[in-house]
Amino acid sequence: MPSLAPTLILVLAGLSARPYGNALGDGLGLADRPPAPSEGQVCAAGETLFGIDVSIYQGTIDWNAVAADGVVFAWVRVSHSTAVLDSQFAANLAGARAAGIHTGVYQYFEPGEDPIAQAQLLLDNLGPLQPGDMPPMIDVESANTVPQAQYVDAIRAWLDHVEAATGTVPFIYSGYYYWNDNVGSGEFADHPLWIANYNPGCPLVPDAWASWTVHQTCDCGTVAGIDGAVDTDLFNGNLDVLLGHAVGAAVCGDGKCIAETPYNCPQDCPPCGVIGPEGGTIDNDEACLELYGPLEYWRDVAVGHGGSLRWTAATEWAEPSNYAVWRMYFAESGTYRLSTWIEQPYGETQQLTYRVNHAGGESAVPGNQSLASGWLDLGEFSFNAGADHWVRINDNTGELESLEVAIACDALRIERIDVGETTGPGETDSGGGELSGEQPTAGWPGGTGLDSSGGGPDSGPDPVTNTDALPPGFEQEDGCGCTHSRGGGAGVMAALALLLSRRRRRGDASAES
Repeated sequence: MPSLAPTLILVLAGLSARPYGNALGDGLGLADRPPAPSEGQVCAAGETLFGIDVSIYQGTIDWNAVAADGVVFAWVRVSHSTAVLDSQFAANLAGARAAGIHTGVYQYFEPGEDPIAQAQLLLDNLGPLQPGDMPPMIDVESANTVPQAQYVDAIRAWLDHVEAATGTVPFIYSGYYYWNDNVGSGEFADHPLWIANYNPGCPLVPDAWASWTVHQTCDCGTVAGIDGAVDTDLFNGNLDVLLGHAVGAAVCGDGKCIAETPYNCPQDCPPCGVIGPEGGTIDNDEACLELYGPLEYWRDVAVGHGGSLRWTAATEWAEPSNYAVWRMYFAESGTYRLSTWIEQPYGETQQLTYRVNHAGGESAVPGNQSLASGWLDLGEFSFNAGADHWVRINDNTGELESLEVAIACDALRIERIDVGETTGPGETDSGGGELSGEQPTAGWPGGTGLDSSGGGPDSGPDPVTNTDALPPGFEQEDGCGCTHSRGGGAGVMAALALLLSRRRRRGDASAES
């Protein structure tokens, strides 16, 4: 079949509302599909990562806000074949990379056009891949179909050309029905499958593949930094699996925070702040206190340690909705006493548990806030320098949501008790007293170590037992912080009298579809 003029291609693809070419999912009619049959559905093997794919139709994107909203990976459109070059491509590629998001590029493929010309256009605009980049992806869903044998030849030519130029194995995007009906080949089963399926449940996988690598779940997602709807995606695996597809290995000391963490490479990925040899305090407005869940249900009031505190309401739900994590990065290993500030009447819960990750493992410390006023003692624990230590509280205490039981979240005090006299919190600089840190910023890939389901922080690397955990010169600097919420939401300023009865139910942001 001869190549069709771009104008005719647009007409065939139904692009009256798409003047700048098709984006992922436009040609599959997924929104119009009936519910998929259960047979043939393949669920994720375990952990998944959240990502997006974008084009000019998302407009100008604030990629730092996108990264702060939990997006780990993103693919950006370079073109619709050779007919339409995406005018936002360069900005999206640079912005996503700079925000620390693992970034790939994709091309809406037209099988009736020259596959090498299409592939070369992608390569010319992409330029050299950078460490941490994801492989390019071919979008196989055009309304301008060709006979299956010709389709297979065109896909093979594109894949071979891109793979030879980049040294990566490109991803293939398509739909269950589309691939089986229009391509039908099992030749490319060694390429990662990006499957589009918008119906509830696990996606159907074309006959050629046993499983999927990425699942496009919706074209209706909401992500901070993007005005309007965006395609949302799930990666089938954890960060290590994702990085197995990425370009190059992370190199500690190269000044780039790609796959490293503050616990295995603090010189490239500085921690949110450093607890000095004598201890310190993490207040509720510090970068090392991370708030999770819908931020509109974390209330901020002008009382408490340092003049403010955060609070939320308890629930009886099976899983947490709002939860908080104090990150502790120690300059020296030692034994420290932990305590947290409770300001009444905001500490009403009688059933809160403080989960403390320390050198000996993890401990659950009961915290009846209703009996406390001032510092609530959490106990003494050993911590290792440069290791991933934290304290976490969850809102699902078992107390009825309807009772509006308040949970206070304020300063965490860390006092050294195994050496000499200590200096009181607030009396020294970041080298020994108050813990300092910048306001939340993006660009710490995977740095929170928390999964989107509300489970516990992932375990970090083996404990560090020396005092050389800090990057050169970091003792006199603040670190970078990362406050994260997959629940979205804007302002959190509210009075105590504002009820939490309109709390959004958990699961609407991270459920598979």
